[in-house]
Amino acid sequence: MLRNCEECNRVFAHPSRRLCEDCYQKEQEQFTAVKEYLQENPGASVAEVAKATEVDLDTIYEFIREGRLHIIPSDVEFQCEICGDTISTGRVCSKCRAEFRKSSYVAPEPENKSQSRSSRVHYLDQIKDRR
Repeated sequence: MLRNCEECNRVFAHPSRRLCEDCYQKEQEQFTAVKEYLQENPGASVAEVAKATEVDLDTIYEFIREGRLHIIPSDVEFQCEICGDTISTGRVCSKCRAEFRKSSYVAPEPENKSQSRSSRVHYLDQIKDRR
């Protein structure tokens, strides 16, 4: 699949990546630098990590949101996208994640294939509406 790199806008072919090979390698180097710095300085703030590693704050926050970092800077707080509770990593809190897993199920295939797209239930929206 041909697409444009989200970083440099260069055209590249990859089925799932959002970055070209050069930008992907650069991002991996930045991730390694942030990860190693946090391993050596586990109580560091995001600003300290950014200054020491010369990695952009938004990039560090994206690594945390993706759940790629096991050691998280001391001053990180996000909001759950469903209920708004404070969380330190990811996009959804553990309570909402558990409720989502409990309420989700695989719907049987409709007999009429044309209805399959339009009749799907969006569970996260339903959970948000209940709160």
